[in-house]
Amino acid sequence: MADIIPPKAETVIRAFHPSFWNYWGWYLAAVLCMLTIIGFLLGVIIVIWAELERRSTTYTITDRRVIKEVGILGKSTTSTIYQKITDVRTSQSFVQSILGIGNIAVNTAGGEGPELVMRGIGDMPGVKRLIEDAWSGVRT
Repeated sequence: MADIIPPKAETVIRAFHPSFWNYWGWYLAAVLCMLTIIGFLLGVIIVIWAELERRSTTYTITDRRVIKEVGILGKSTTSTIYQKITDVRTSQSFVQSILGIGNIAVNTAGGEGPELVMRGIGDMPGVKRLIEDAWSGVRT
């Protein structure tokens, strides 16, 4: 019986969450709710929910793929291996540019629309560069 050699373990290049500023609207709504006694409890709940959502979204860049994990009670994972990536695009609204955050879309061959979208990324150019460097290492 031949020995089966397991594939090389993935090396995590970077793992991170969306920026705090991606949820500024939620935090503003919470502060406005907190201005009244009844709204205070609602404001606290909004802040807790926004933080749970932010912290339960994790983006990971490895030497083999880009991974997005989302979920507070359950988990949903989307990953794209570098061999299937056709391009990496960025977008930034006016408010996002003021806050220093943006979105990164990873497109693959044959897919309609982006395969994986990372929203509210701080240091968007640096993260895009990490993905492109890892991607170009696979393509060569």
